[in-house]
Amino acid sequence: MSLDKFIANVKSGGLARTNRYTVFFTPPSNKDTEQIFLYCDQIQLPGLNFSTIQNRTFGEFREVPYEKLFGDITMSFYVDTGMKVKVLFDEWMAYIQDPTTRTFKYYNDYTCDMMIEVQDLNDNTKYKVNLFECYPKTMGAIQLDYASKDIMKLSMTMQYKYFETSGIQQLQTEEIVTTDNIQDFINDFTGYETGDVGYRLPFDDFNPKTF
Repeated sequence: MSLDKFIANVKSGGLARTNRYTVFFTPPSNKDTEQIFLYCDQIQLPGLNFSTIQNRTFGEFREVPYEKLFGDITMSFYVDTGMKVKVLFDEWMAYIQDPTTRTFKYYNDYTCDMMIEVQDLNDNTKYKVNLFECYPKTMGAIQLDYASKDIMKLSMTMQYKYFETSGIQQLQTEEIVTTDNIQDFINDFTGYETGDVGYRLPFDDFNPKTF
């Protein structure tokens, strides 16, 4: 690819910005979190790693994956004067383990799903990550300092079980096309290939709003 073609592609399509995102989750307290989402100034798109094992049938070893590893993500929040952000996570972590009895709640009671959306400069969602069974694992300490005038910030490390991603395309008609149903077509392709009676392609009922 020539430099001119690269520049033309960047001008026409643009590049993704790290400051265009939205995060959603519903903690066990079911409090109004809309305002708290606005205070989330940093968050990570989760990474992915494979555990591998050496395998050799002939010649050199090959590293063969056998397990997915999902790492934690870190979120950072500005803390409001009413300390709502701090109180929300204080209560969430206290809900996981009762500070008086030291007993832990059931796993399903303190976990929730989280969604991170990445947007373009026109606030159109282009990429979405769903993290399942999230809960706060680590709350960072907050340094208080008489000599400082910095805004108070809270760092939270979130644990989750796994995540799923999907790309989203915005049509000129403002209809949204996602990749969520691609797997349905892949699973049904064998029926189409073998010519089963009554088989219909998933695209026969194609609807851009739901695809």
